[in-house]
Amino acid sequence: MAGGGFRLWLALLILVVAGGRPASAQVLFEVAGERALGMGGAFVAVADDATAVHWNPAGLAAAQPAGVTIGWHLFQLGNDDLAPAAGQSRARTSLTSLGTWPLGLSYGGFSHAWIEEGSDGLRGQSLRVSQLGVTVLQSLLPQVVLGSTVKFMRGRLASTGVGEPTAGDAFDRITDLDADARTTVDFDLGLMAMSRLARAAVVVKNLRSPVFRENAENATSLPRQVRAGLSVRPADGVTLAMDVDLNTVDLMGDPRRMFAAGGELGLGSRVKVRSGVRWNLARSGQRVGAVGGSVAVRTGLWLDGHYSRGHGGDGQEFGVALRAGF
Repeated sequence: MAGGGFRLWLALLILVVAGGRPASAQVLFEVAGERALGMGGAFVAVADDATAVHWNPAGLAAAQPAGVTIGWHLFQLGNDDLAPAAGQSRARTSLTSLGTWPLGLSYGGFSHAWIEEGSDGLRGQSLRVSQLGVTVLQSLLPQVVLGSTVKFMRGRLASTGVGEPTAGDAFDRITDLDADARTTVDFDLGLMAMSRLARAAVVVKNLRSPVFRENAENATSLPRQVRAGLSVRPADGVTLAMDVDLNTVDLMGDPRRMFAAGGELGLGSRVKVRSGVRWNLARSGQRVGAVGGSVAVRTGLWLDGHYSRGHGGDGQEFGVALRAGF
C-alpha cells in the first residue's frame, strides 16, 4: 500500500512539472519562516520546525515531537517617499503553526499590494488571503516521508486608480481596499528522504493554483511552484542547504525561478546565526542576500529574526518570530 502511494505521488509530481504553466500570483515560498528566510530561502530539505507546514509538510517528521511558531514578515519593493510607479509593491505575512509528528495545524494571513500600468494610467491592486492549514504525514519507506497540507483559503482581490503623491500614501489606501471574498481549497505536497548526514526533498506548492477574482476582467491566481532541495550536516551545529525551483512563475510580468544557498551555525547552546543568498534564474541572476539569527529566551524557546536586501537596494524584507520545540 505504501509502495502504491509512493508511485501515485511520483506520477502526480511528474504531471505537475511537465504540465505546469507560469502563473500570475503572489503567494510563494519566501513569505514566512524566519529560519528559512535567514538562510536565503534554502530550506525545503531542512524544514525541521513547525514552519515545515509551509516550506515542506514532510519535514514535520524531522522536527521535535511538538513545536509551535508565531511569526510576522514584511516585504517592500520601492521607496515609499517616491512617486508611485509600476512595479512597486508591499506585502505583509503572519503565520502561526503547530507541528507534531502525525499532524500539523496552521493559520496565516497574507496581504499584498502592488502598482501596475493600466489602460487608463497607474492602478493599484490588493490581494488579501487568510488560510487555515491541516498537515498530515505518511511514511512511504524507511526514512522517506510524504506530507500534505490542505489549505482552506479565503481571499479578496480589489483594484483602484492611483493618484497619490507618494507610493506610501498609495499603499496605505490600496491595502485597505475591500471586496467580496472567495473561499477555496488548495494543497501543498512534500517528499523528504532523510539520513543522518543529509536530506533531499521535493515540494509542490499551490497544487490547484486557485484563482481569486474581483470581477470578470480582473483576476489573479496563486502560483503552482515546484522546488527541490538538498541539505547536509557536516558537523554538529552546522547545516548547509540549497534549493532550486523546477518551474517558472510569472508575478505581474516579473518571471521568477529561484536558486538559493545558505547555512546555519550554532554558537553554543543559546545562539544561532544564518546567512544565504538566492538568485532569480529567470532575471539574469537578480539576487537577494540574507542574514538572520536566533537567541534562546529559555530552554526550548527561541526568538528568530532575519533581514534581506536585494542587489542594488531595490527590495528589502525583515521579520521576527517566536519558535518553541518540545
